[in-house]
Amino acid sequence: MQWVPHDDGFELRTAISREEFAVADAELGEMDWASIDPQPVRKSGGVRHGFTPAAYYWQRSGEHVWCESQQERWELLWLDYSAQLDLVWSQPMIINFGFDSKLAGDSHVPDFFALTTDGDYSLWDVRPLAQVTEHARLQFDETARVCRRMGWHYEVLSGHHPRASRNLNCIAASRHDRCRPTTAIEQLLIEAARHGETRSALCAIASPDYPPLAAAWVDNLAWRRLLTVDLTSPVRNDTIYTSVIERWTQDA
Repeated sequence: MQWVPHDDGFELRTAISREEFAVADAELGEMDWASIDPQPVRKSGGVRHGFTPAAYYWQRSGEHVWCESQQERWELLWLDYSAQLDLVWSQPMIINFGFDSKLAGDSHVPDFFALTTDGDYSLWDVRPLAQVTEHARLQFDETARVCRRMGWHYEVLSGHHPRASRNLNCIAASRHDRCRPTTAIEQLLIEAARHGETRSALCAIASPDYPPLAAAWVDNLAWRRLLTVDLTSPVRNDTIYTSVIERWTQDA
């Protein structure tokens, strides 16, 4: 494994001596990577290589996470929605495959690395299924083997329903704390949506004098999974939002 630890004043690619190396094992996997704060080991040339880079604002850390492509940006949106990650790093390290690997002499840079809310670490690659070549599949398999050795979760992310991603992207505009309703309004909305209620009705309940004001509150609850909504269908004023309390009651 090869990575670049954070160091104030250090500029990537200007001081190769700052790169650190270690054999991938359980001891390496248990290191305090939040303190190491691995910096991107590379950045693509952008659109000239067929990609459109992006920066996704990760609210929990108050920082932007660099994405090499729009596909990576969509996947990061879904990872954020899962509410299971505290910190995320992009292009965090280089895996140099050893002699016991089918890719001996080759290397790989995973797309994302994260600290979960449970204190574990996860590593991800982003690749649509149609673009997974035999070499890429072998690369992912060998990366998964390295992660098992270190005690990390590893997964290849291959996309979501296009409409669901677009709808989630719209709801994500209200994920910020400034869109969070008061506790009283939050409870009012959750109770009103116990058996399912339309978006327009919920807005009118929360803000009778000016319903559009409550649109961000409703979407904030949906982002926080306190209200559920079918993201694969068009989200309109007549879209039904349902409180998770009702769902839990039915499951029980």
